[in-house]
Amino acid sequence: MDTQSTVTSNSGVKRIGKPVSNELPKVKDSNMNVRDRLNDVLLTEKHNLVSYQIGINEIINDDLRSLLTENRNRLQDLHNRFFNDLFNLGEYQADLASSAQIKDSVDVFTNYKSQFSNNQ
Repeated sequence: MDTQSTVTSNSGVKRIGKPVSNELPKVKDSNMNVRDRLNDVLLTEKHNLVSYQIGINEIINDDLRSLLTENRNRLQDLHNRFFNDLFNLGEYQADLASSAQIKDSVDVFTNYKSQFSNNQ
């Protein structure tokens, strides 16, 4: 995924993302399109990843934990591919943050560190 791609909205807002693909319909109707299928599969993969992680956290046998971890990693790779496909179709876009917004966020989280004891 090329996260350096940017698009500009009709109102001039710059976003990280790609333009909406011509593969997607301009007006959504009741038919399933490629975006709908990918979103459905991505949602299923998210659910499976959470379930695998719970199983990994609660398993006693090391060999079985290793097997579940390998399967979870394969699912994570599939999830990433589906997400990238949606990104490349222009489905996911995020506003670009200004330098001031980034500095504000850094300041907030830097100040959170003062809440932790020095022993951690």
